Amino acid sequence: MSRSSAMNNQSRTSFAAHTSICREGFYYLLVLGLVFGGAMIRDINLLLVVAGLLLGPLAFNWRAVVVTLRGLRVERKAPQSICAGDLLVIKLSLTNSRRRLGGWAIVVEDQIQLESANNRDKPIKPGVLFVRVPAGQTCQADYRGRLVQRGRYRLGPLRISTRFPFGLICRTVVVEDYATITVLPRLGRLTQAWHRRQQEAFAGAQRRERRHGMEGDFYGLRQWRQGDSLRWVHWRSSARRGTLLVRQFEQPRNREVLLLLDLWQPERPTAAHLDNVELAVSFTATVLADLCRKGGAALRLVLCDPHPLVLSGAASSLLLEEMLLALAGATAYSTSRLPELLRQALPHLGRGCQVLLVSTQPVDLENHPALDGLRTDPAWPLLLRRIRCVDTSSHQFSKLFEAT
Repeated sequence: MSRSSAMNNQSRTSFAAHTSICREGFYYLLVLGLVFGGAMIRDINLLLVVAGLLLGPLAFNWRAVVVTLRGLRVERKAPQSICAGDLLVIKLSLTNSRRRLGGWAIVVEDQIQLESANNRDKPIKPGVLFVRVPAGQTCQADYRGRLVQRGRYRLGPLRISTRFPFGLICRTVVVEDYATITVLPRLGRLTQAWHRRQQEAFAGAQRRERRHGMEGDFYGLRQWRQGDSLRWVHWRSSARRGTLLVRQFEQPRNREVLLLLDLWQPERPTAAHLDNVELAVSFTATVLADLCRKGGAALRLVLCDPHPLVLSGAASSLLLEEMLLALAGATAYSTSRLPELLRQALPHLGRGCQVLLVSTQPVDLENHPALDGLRTDPAWPLLLRRIRCVDTSSHQFSKLFEAT
């Protein structure tokens, strides 16, 4: 579930360069200082000549690194989104715009950081070595890895550096080139028990539609059968034929599915709580992917992140991508937001609508104290009949979903 871009969302591109002495260079300076100091103290001209000879490589290394990084341009090509755990390939292109002088031993270092206010981890700094970049040519290389945590990542800045030829002086050019990558939730596998449960729920919804009324386009008449409502009788045609005839409607085959995601966790979550949140997000993403693959359904996803977010549309790959992007940035919360989720669901309870509540904790809708304000809503009894709750912290959940 990834798309490639020629240049991935560059925000700005500027340059900053600085030159520093390497650790080996400090050792070299120490030797140079000892030789020069001994020459001055003992007044030995030969040591002064040796000190001058030692100073030559240091000055040459400084000049070489400065000239090597002149006229270099670096570009990054990265996917806009990938699934968590998939192989990430970032391509780097280094162009030498000089006409005569090539470049050797050039290192391009990138930086990857998760865009999260609570994230205190050190950024990842992958690097690529370009052994030689001839004059007027472009060389390409890539680095690869896997990002296992969903979310939005920031790439950049890029650092171009070289120590060629002696490794005493390092020249670094910082290219303020930034890009972003969205790591989508990892998809798992829905078991046969889940598919049977879905089919039973859909069949039950169809039976309730026939029991409570017909909906769809009128396309003909048929004889009255036991259980048909008198409201469906076409009295004029019945009088003309001498038998009861009822209107027959074409039942719509499209399903309407409403998914509610409740990502609750304690104020001080443990590793098990964090894994449970990721499991709930992965399960929701897998259900959406399965429904979009089958098609023929109207989907609506409700999140609280931190305010209610509603995404809806016909099942399609574009809608799936939009919903997965929303799930990639979904964050857990320690306060109960279940009433907000259910309040968003009440206006969308169309006939035959299936409601699925995915929660990281057990939910008792009939006895939940925070739902007293919703029980006075006229649509509340209908919601209780339509909703199905999935508790990802339950031991029974493994029978419905297998994480990969």
